Amino acid sequence: MIPQPMTPATETFHATPRHTDGVLVEGTGPPLVLAHGAGGGVELNFRPLVDALRDGRTLVGRDYPGSGERPRQPEPLILDVLADQLVTTAVEAGFDRFPVVGLSLGTAVAVTAALRHPEHVTGLYLTVGFARPDAQMRIFARVWQELARLEAWDALGHHLLEHCVSADALGALPIEQVAAAAQEARSGYPAGGAEQVELAVHSDLSTRLGDIRVPTAVLVAEQDRVVMPATTRELGRLIPRAEVSELAGAGHIFDAAQTVDWIGRIGVFLAAHRL
Repeated sequence: MIPQPMTPATETFHATPRHTDGVLVEGTGPPLVLAHGAGGGVELNFRPLVDALRDGRTLVGRDYPGSGERPRQPEPLILDVLADQLVTTAVEAGFDRFPVVGLSLGTAVAVTAALRHPEHVTGLYLTVGFARPDAQMRIFARVWQELARLEAWDALGHHLLEHCVSADALGALPIEQVAAAAQEARSGYPAGGAEQVELAVHSDLSTRLGDIRVPTAVLVAEQDRVVMPATTRELGRLIPRAEVSELAGAGHIFDAAQTVDWIGRIGVFLAAHRL
């Protein structure tokens, strides 16, 4: 069973359910705001979490430009702008105070939201994140961007498969299933993926993390080959009193069982801090 977060008895929560124009508002109960990863989207990265928690939570998220229904933008993405847009989306949905779950690049968006809007952000659950990009991230992103520039979509699918799943899962994959798995790996690839990963490799919050004052949990994926586990552990060390845990056997993208584990940990964190 997935633990459900505690609902403060003194407040009433309500929002208008919708998922249009890149904005998701779904569920009933206190809010949980979602910041997705580069090359992902709210639906792609968080649908299992939304489905699991929507009976006791209102899930709120906003796609970055180039994901979901949001068109790409000609100018480079800016972390502060994405963070401000996410907070504005939650406030416009009817919520003044809320925790944020961030995934990969979304951890940088979530942290930035907490730093820029401490009057709104009450807690952070940071999954496979980073304080600053490491060499592995830069190499992964450089190849990704070049393959996208060349429109080498089949090769990009293989690149994403190689790095995003765990070593154990890749090692167990039958050779005859590699092509189909690579196709699946890029099936949800958004138009703005290259711009989003460009933002990720230029997002360094390492000198600002000491200013985080809200309850924070950091989840490390043991076999991550997009953001190295040591890089995510550094994120946890730099945030005062952050709770750092590890998901054994997990790559940057979780399998079904690992996803259930992840959702359960989020529920426990929210309940423990009454968020």
